[in-house]
Amino acid sequence: MSKSVLPEVGNLAWAPVTSVEGVEFFDRYNGVPTLGVFRTSGQAHLYWRVLGYTGDISLWLYVPLSDGDERALDDDEGPGLLDGIVYHSPRQRYVTVGVADYYRLIFEREWSIPAEANHGQILQSLTEFVGEALQLAIDEGLPSSRREHFEKAQEAVRHLVSC
Repeated sequence: MSKSVLPEVGNLAWAPVTSVEGVEFFDRYNGVPTLGVFRTSGQAHLYWRVLGYTGDISLWLYVPLSDGDERALDDDEGPGLLDGIVYHSPRQRYVTVGVADYYRLIFEREWSIPAEANHGQILQSLTEFVGEALQLAIDEGLPSSRREHFEKAQEAVRHLVSC
């Protein structure tokens, strides 16, 4: 069974743990990696910047890959790359969501992608989850510097939800 990874706050979004053994880039935006695979402890994980930037805030998804998932990625590097892994996955998948500010992770939470979910369902569920998780963290009484980052991220997520 593939295990989800716990991104480390402060790391680059496409290399979310210090123990990264290698990073592949499938797509970039303005030179910044947005989709690819990284490896840590012998396990491959898909990383994906789920939504475009709102200000400097971005949402990322980290999906542990099975051997079959890796073979599927090798076979299809086109627009259908996420099909069966993120979209319309035949099973529920436990993943990690990251929120980055200026490409650096400021927040992470585990989440699950429902089986057979389409693009719209995933985006709606994900943005609602992240908004609620950020609010819970803010309510915990964070130090002011972290609170400001989380409030900025929460505002960006609200903007994404309203679009």
